[in-house]
Amino acid sequence: MQGLVEQFLKLKPSKFASLGDPSEAEVWIDEMEKSFTLLNCTDVEKVSLAKYQLLGNAYHWLKAMKGTVFPEGAEVTWASFVWAFFGKHFSDCARDNKVMEFMQLTQNNLMVDQYEVRFVELSRFAPKLVEDREDKAKTFLNGMRPNIRRHLVPPNLKDYHELYECAQILE
Repeated sequence: MQGLVEQFLKLKPSKFASLGDPSEAEVWIDEMEKSFTLLNCTDVEKVSLAKYQLLGNAYHWLKAMKGTVFPEGAEVTWASFVWAFFGKHFSDCARDNKVMEFMQLTQNNLMVDQYEVRFVELSRFAPKLVEDREDKAKTFLNGMRPNIRRHLVPPNLKDYHELYECAQILE
């Protein structure tokens, strides 16, 4: 385990302190999973390494969960850790708020590139709304400023990437 910890720490994994932004929880889990994949960790190793990266409120939450969600002596799987972690740090309500934010996203005064970055960032919370390439393109188009959108409607672009490229050119 010591060799694994040394390899893990060489990757400079981020710490998690639960500062109130639920999307930070998702980013942190994603970063942990990248490291775990690279190191080919087992479930037990993943949980041990992740616990080591918790700070402040997140660490106190983990200690409080030991007797209830994570019973003493029971092996904690990575899936159960992630489920409990998201239950605390990325609630269904917070996820629903991100979906709503995505559904209401508009370009407004953003440049096309900035709008696209925000679109991609928020779309991960609403995968069903963008899994079809045409639906993704329509959703992207509907949020664009009218002065750009009106030039993109006649070509009837159905591919998200083509639509994005044309919007960049128009801008």
